[in-house]
Amino acid sequence: MDPFYHWLETTSLSLWVNRETQWLWPTMETLHFIGLSLLVGVAGFFDCRLLGMLRGVPVSAVKKFMPWALVGFAINMTTGILFFISQPKVYAANAAWWPKVFFIVVAGLNAMFFETALGEKMLALPPDADTPLSFKIVGAVSLMSWFGVLYFGRMLAFFGTQFSGL
Repeated sequence: MDPFYHWLETTSLSLWVNRETQWLWPTMETLHFIGLSLLVGVAGFFDCRLLGMLRGVPVSAVKKFMPWALVGFAINMTTGILFFISQPKVYAANAAWWPKVFFIVVAGLNAMFFETALGEKMLALPPDADTPLSFKIVGAVSLMSWFGVLYFGRMLAFFGTQFSGL
């Protein structure tokens, strides 16, 4: 993978991000935090409802906030890709990077499973009903996955190779 990482860090996009670190890196960090707040805030609320909490709130009403979680995910995906492009060798060598990616994939697969296998069942759920076990499992996997993303994302600065952009 080293030739790929070398090529990536010599692209004009990588050079631009690294050259503009004075203003661009902090801006990307801020956007990443805003995106994370949207994503984890909305998904966490939805997951808590799937776990059976907040029974006074219909699951279908909570689901109406999910576009905001997708906006947060899009912001984070964009900034995350820019972070990686700017220093691919640093990220790839960091012991926290691959667990973070793993938890992002698990969260995504879990969300796809929910939408394709349980989405219709969710719409039929009475507003104040407890959620079935399948919903609770999906909610628990999602919460654990996003907390894994948060934890390993924060640990990027502390595990392994240190970032030159920080």
